[in-house]
Amino acid sequence: MRKDSGFTLIELMVVIGIVGILSAIAIPSYFQWLPKHRVGTAARTVMSAVEFARINAVKTNANVTLNFDFGNESLTVVDSDGTTLRTRRMPNDVDLQFDTLPASVTFNGHGFSDESGDVVVENTNNATFFRRINLTLGGNASIQFQ
Repeated sequence: MRKDSGFTLIELMVVIGIVGILSAIAIPSYFQWLPKHRVGTAARTVMSAVEFARINAVKTNANVTLNFDFGNESLTVVDSDGTTLRTRRMPNDVDLQFDTLPASVTFNGHGFSDESGDVVVENTNNATFFRRINLTLGGNASIQFQ
């Protein structure tokens, strides 16, 4: 049995070469996946805010308003007293765009909204990556995929 155990230089070079080849294959896929993932995350953030506003309106039996700030790419949930309950910003490379939903939606104590329509979250660098969030008068929201 040999006393000197370990890896040879050739074995290490082969492993480094294999890791390099796998990295060269994986990195472009990662950079294509990342914008789509960020848009999906932003859409789920909008959905979460809609559900949060609706649940708080029902829980407190009072009006709760969801405000979209399309210029600053953010949204805010405000209760009937004007107290901010939650504020969320979109990721840096994601735009929050007005489609058919106004900048402000109010939920009543029964969970119904006063407006219906769509909001779009879109990647700023690649407009093919987008999600449409649809809100009904019944207060239900859904993410529509492309």
